[in-house]
Amino acid sequence: MFEIIQAYITEFTYVGIFIVLLLCGFGLPLPEDIPIIVSGYLVHLGAIDFGFALAVNLAGVMIGDMIIFSIGYWWGPRATQHRAVRAMINPKRMKKVEQFFGRHGKKAIFFGRFLAGLRAPLFLAAGMMRMPVWQFFGMDLFAASLSVPVLFSGAYYFGEELDTLREMVGTTKSIFLLVLFAGAAWYAFRRWRGETKSAAD
Repeated sequence: MFEIIQAYITEFTYVGIFIVLLLCGFGLPLPEDIPIIVSGYLVHLGAIDFGFALAVNLAGVMIGDMIIFSIGYWWGPRATQHRAVRAMINPKRMKKVEQFFGRHGKKAIFFGRFLAGLRAPLFLAAGMMRMPVWQFFGMDLFAASLSVPVLFSGAYYFGEELDTLREMVGTTKSIFLLVLFAGAAWYAFRRWRGETKSAAD
């Protein structure tokens, strides 16, 4: 799969990068890490420009996310009845995503950017629940500004070790998410403990 995406992006360059990332946002069963890493590797080879390719990657990621959010925002619950949406997100899964979003709010958007399987349904649910557009965009941009440049630059600077980088990506993201969730759990525990003490006093 990696080689196919590389050949496609090499052929269509910036347009190819943008289209693949849009499709990843719509639920294409392909981690968006792959086109981002391929883009950085092509910059390493001198095939495309660093700044423009990075900008296209960020634009593809953000526009894809905003389109999904907008579908949920404007269509509301009717969005899940559309054939294309139902093919990507079944009702049972959507209900779990809505509960997750309801518990964690805007923090769920940040975490969702790093969870390929949850990203599309989570962003759709955020729109359906009428999360403020500026809040969604800000949290998503913050997360994308961390993940996209790191992956892209890693492939650019360590292009000769691309296979090693691809193996590291999954491990690094897992550790990063574990740390984030642990921090969030600790914060929630401290807050609950403080409220319990206040009630007891």
